[in-house]
Amino acid sequence: MKALVLTQVGTPYTLHVETDIEIPEPAAGEVRIKVMSSSINPVDYKFAKNGTTLQLPHILGIDAAGIVDAVGHDVTTWKKGDRVISLTNLWRWGGFAEYVVVDANSISAIPEQLDFNAAATIPCAGITAWQALYRKAPLHAGQRILVNGAGGGVGGFVVQLAKLMGLEVYATASSEPERIKALGADHIINYKQDNIVERIHALTQGRGVDAVIDLISSETSQQLATVLRHNGHLISVSGRIDQNPIPSFTKAISIHEVALGFAYQHGDDENLRDIAAGGEFLATLMANGKLDPMIQNVIRLDELENGLHQAEHGKTQGKVVIEIAKAS
Repeated sequence: MKALVLTQVGTPYTLHVETDIEIPEPAAGEVRIKVMSSSINPVDYKFAKNGTTLQLPHILGIDAAGIVDAVGHDVTTWKKGDRVISLTNLWRWGGFAEYVVVDANSISAIPEQLDFNAAATIPCAGITAWQALYRKAPLHAGQRILVNGAGGGVGGFVVQLAKLMGLEVYATASSEPERIKALGADHIINYKQDNIVERIHALTQGRGVDAVIDLISSETSQQLATVLRHNGHLISVSGRIDQNPIPSFTKAISIHEVALGFAYQHGDDENLRDIAAGGEFLATLMANGKLDPMIQNVIRLDELENGLHQAEHGKTQGKVVIEIAKAS
């Protein structure tokens, strides 16, 4: 099979397109997917730079959208020909290839009317946004949320889902404010021009927001905790928060971390099935025109190495999709 293969981890990392890789076979509890599309996520180039525990050569790609090609002998939930997506296991070969083997519990069915390029945007970015909003913080219509880093894939999905939930959305971005407004943001803060904390206090008349979803860093998460209201929720998708930045017995905030891929590290089938349920929920929304995949560009596997470098240096907005095979 053809795949983009990582042969050296670090800075710089080394990638090659290879065409003669043996097609993997599914074991018990596994499914092989003929990959039609994948997409780029920050975790892909971060693993290329920092994945020192990876066994090389390695195939990156946490997103896979395609068609079930073969199943393990004990798998009854999926059959050849099913249209699916999967959040792949970062420590095994991933979706930047013509075929990938995944845990049967990680798979979500996708509607017939949803094309594979759009579906490929869901597993990492979409489900991360879904888990942050639907599993971490008990929010309801009319509450306020700050999305720090709304220009990327996860941020764009958070904005859209928050708006569908009836939340008032405050979003930070340094460019394309009209695009982010079109996704559902009520207020845009240019973090390069404005102090985010001061702007939030001004826009909310000092009341603050009910939740912060931070996609930038653990440092910004701690800074933005100060804009939370009493009983607010701080949700970090960008790194662990080692210490509650708010003094005890004051605002009583809750701190949450989102790290989808680590469900595999714990052998947690229940969490994998919940992740897959989130994927089906999002795929249905997208198929019904209620969720924009935010595709900025569609590239070929041969162009993927450059695409990863572009993403690493902040030159992409929304989602970049890799079309690995044409749908017949």
